[in-house]
Amino acid sequence: MKFFLVKQLALLLITISTFQACFAQDIPFVPPAFNYTTHNYNAGNQNWAVAQGRNRVIYVGNDYGLLSFDGVNWKLTPLPSHLSVKSIFIDHASGKEKIYVGSFEEFGFFQRDEKNELLYHSLKHLIKDFTFYNDEVWTINKVGNRIFFQTFSSYFIYNESDNSLTVEKPFPAPLYFFTAEDTLYAQFIDEHFYVFDGTRFRLLLTKDKFDNDQVVSVLPFNGEIYLTTAKSGIFSFNLTTQKLSRRKTTVDNELKSETVNRVTSLSDSVLVLGTLKHGLYALKTDGSLLWQLNRDNGLYNNTVLGLFTDEDKNLWAALDNGVSHIRTSSPLSFFEPKNIHIGLVEDILVKDNQLYVATNQGIYTYANEQKKIYLLPDFNIQSWFIRNFDNQIITGNNTGTAFIVNNRKKELPEESTGGTDIKAMRIHNTDFLLESTYTALQVYLRNTEGQWVYSHKIDNFFDLINQVEQDHAGNIWATHMYKGLYRLRLDDRLQRVVLREFYPALDSTATATKPIRTMKLMGRMVFTNGNSFYTYDDIAQKITPFDPLNQELPQLTDTRNIVTINDTSFWFLRPEEYTLVKFSTGKYHISDKVPFSILNNPPNTGRGNMYVDKNNVSYFCLNGGIGKYNLFDKFHVNLPGLEISKIQSYNRKIDTPNNLPVNKRNVINFSENNLTFEFQYPDYSKKKFTIECFLENYDTRWIATAPDFTITYPNLPANSYILNSRVLNDMGEVLSTLSVPFQIKNPWYKTTLALMVYLTLAGLLLTYLIRIYIRMVIKRKNKIFAQREKERIAQLACQEKLIAEMKSEKLQNELIYKSKELANATLMVINHQELLNKLKKEIQENIRTGKLYRSNGSSLVKMIDSNLSGEDEWAFFQENFDLIHENFFRKLTERYPVLTPGDLRLCALLRLNYSSKEIAKMLNLTLRGVEAARYRLRKKLNLEEEENLVSFVINFT
Repeated sequence: MKFFLVKQLALLLITISTFQACFAQDIPFVPPAFNYTTHNYNAGNQNWAVAQGRNRVIYVGNDYGLLSFDGVNWKLTPLPSHLSVKSIFIDHASGKEKIYVGSFEEFGFFQRDEKNELLYHSLKHLIKDFTFYNDEVWTINKVGNRIFFQTFSSYFIYNESDNSLTVEKPFPAPLYFFTAEDTLYAQFIDEHFYVFDGTRFRLLLTKDKFDNDQVVSVLPFNGEIYLTTAKSGIFSFNLTTQKLSRRKTTVDNELKSETVNRVTSLSDSVLVLGTLKHGLYALKTDGSLLWQLNRDNGLYNNTVLGLFTDEDKNLWAALDNGVSHIRTSSPLSFFEPKNIHIGLVEDILVKDNQLYVATNQGIYTYANEQKKIYLLPDFNIQSWFIRNFDNQIITGNNTGTAFIVNNRKKELPEESTGGTDIKAMRIHNTDFLLESTYTALQVYLRNTEGQWVYSHKIDNFFDLINQVEQDHAGNIWATHMYKGLYRLRLDDRLQRVVLREFYPALDSTATATKPIRTMKLMGRMVFTNGNSFYTYDDIAQKITPFDPLNQELPQLTDTRNIVTINDTSFWFLRPEEYTLVKFSTGKYHISDKVPFSILNNPPNTGRGNMYVDKNNVSYFCLNGGIGKYNLFDKFHVNLPGLEISKIQSYNRKIDTPNNLPVNKRNVINFSENNLTFEFQYPDYSKKKFTIECFLENYDTRWIATAPDFTITYPNLPANSYILNSRVLNDMGEVLSTLSVPFQIKNPWYKTTLALMVYLTLAGLLLTYLIRIYIRMVIKRKNKIFAQREKERIAQLACQEKLIAEMKSEKLQNELIYKSKELANATLMVINHQELLNKLKKEIQENIRTGKLYRSNGSSLVKMIDSNLSGEDEWAFFQENFDLIHENFFRKLTERYPVLTPGDLRLCALLRLNYSSKEIAKMLNLTLRGVEAARYRLRKKLNLEEEENLVSFVINFT
């Protein structure tokens, strides 16, 4: 009996699980698609093929050449002919990776050189005696060591071992070549399906087996090959039994009107068909449609020209316009209604295999039968929440609150304002629902039939509340929409608030940056203000910092709400991100992040919300749709490795950049010491990560690269360096590291040879300077000697001059003295003769008057005459005076002819510097007479009053 019950229970669980799974499959969720256009990759619109290199770099055949993409940077490498690349095959088996490409009348391969630059090697020249005629290489396949290049008229076989090339022109011509399990297959134009036996193509299946359609894809599946035709669907061929079977799908009728162009496999159970008109179809091997992606729900263009599955099992589509990356390995998927725009989704509910969404335009539900979403009657209004309590759906909107019964609106018996939140609570052993509105708190109780019904409003509490929660102690926490937080306690009848405590801020010492948010985590109250997490301490009865969260999740303090998935997994809803947090080993840690930037039509900032169903599948609220996150889907992701994609130096002298080898230690000239490093980390998940660098012997801290993953070090000094780099995710975890050693050589003027030259020149210069110094010392001593000799000679000359001057002065003084003596003597003689002449005249007068006898008088006259000189003494004086005083009298009489002999005598005496008293005595004049004579002389000489007569006469020349 027990076994039977267990069996029935297990069967019931399986049924419920299948039911829920069916619901998930009914809603057409699609994986996230990221589209790249010419704006991103800056090349042609059309893209033909996609492949992935050994280092995870994606290569795309484009109208302008070969595109490469590392998740951040697109680069275009054109062919020499500058024509489009129609096909790509990357040979990973060879030692050095080769990227084979096909184009118009051209084919060959690219290889990276030591500088990581793609160099093209054409194989066309190996063809002998063949003329191309508008041939384009559409497929490239490898079997063994032979590469097959296929056009619509011929194919070429390149043998890697001996570098030879052969050409074949079959009839009918090939349409496509395929490789499966190292076997080459071919579909010929309007012909049958063939297999290559090593030397030629052998018929395998006639075209009537495919309804006269043509095979466009061959893929291996579990010992069989799946053959997909252009319009007739999918067939499987058993290689052992050689039996062909049709694989029915749910989209067979659609495919008949489509044209399947490319097919790839995501796993052992999923095929993806690319069409020329309606995008992509993902089919399980049982034929069911997994998802369809086109322009209506995420694909940039509906014409698929190439498909590729990368090593992470994600899909790349080369489109007629652009490239799409479909993240099929992501736990995320999206649903956006095609037929209606539902607006910004505020809340989600899944009940009884039916989806409800509350949006800013009303309440919508998804009809599984019609496979479309529609608006519920009477609910075309801004709606904030939709909840299920004991199989009753209740919703709050701008005008109030209503129940949804049979997809119809059931109004409350009493008017209410807009409902913002509602929670189930239990206080005083009573279960009830408490709803917050724009003005009041409303209580819902069960009626006698166990149904929730509106009961009443809390009598004495009115405020604008947008969040309510109950803690384990029976406290009700009500958050104001903009300011503060209430702690409330209700009476036994749930009618009135008996305790009201208002917290305007969570921490009086810190300034809050955002309104307070209230939430619960593992049964405990959690509050945030944008700066920190807080909780309520029951013992101290106060709000205190929540240290475990602040220490373990400090970057999540802007959380708006917490949604529980299970006992150990939680969503932290942030303004621009959904953060998945797990609790293990007693600690919280971030498990995943879903930034709004990677969501299709993300919600507005601060308006994100989430719903978790019974299977712990999470649903995101988006703008115009919903997203799904399956926590338990296991997706294997190979983390890429950090690599250097380019090292570039810059030569300042010739103003030219130069690419350097990326995988060896570079020794770089000092003239090229401006270095730029470009990194690549081929991650296509759109998750945030940064690359940081630390240059040993230069940097003092880790420095983040530019957004294009480049970092430049200008003017590095000569030294040996190691550039350490690392990749960090947005949680600060190191994902990959890389070290690049290099050396900057000394400049030419610091080399060993230059130092030897410097030493030699220094020695020569020192010798020269010593010689110069010795010469300078000798010259200085000679100069000092010459100076001293000159000074001695000058001193001797000065002494001689002084002696001569002294002699001259002595002679002058003697001359003046002699002149004075001469003047005195001359004046005495003149005075003596004048006296004798007067005496003679007096005697003669006495003789004439008879006073004296003539005899006596005559003897006296004779005596006087004998003592009178016959010479003119004054003329003799003048002549001698002029000889001594440089013709003084002659120059004076020439300049002043009015001067009398008496004036001249006075001038002579003045020149000899006689005083007036001496002059009066010598001229036998009174002192007054001398002054009068001087006055008359001044007048005749025309002297001004301030001029000195004596100075004038002495200095006259």
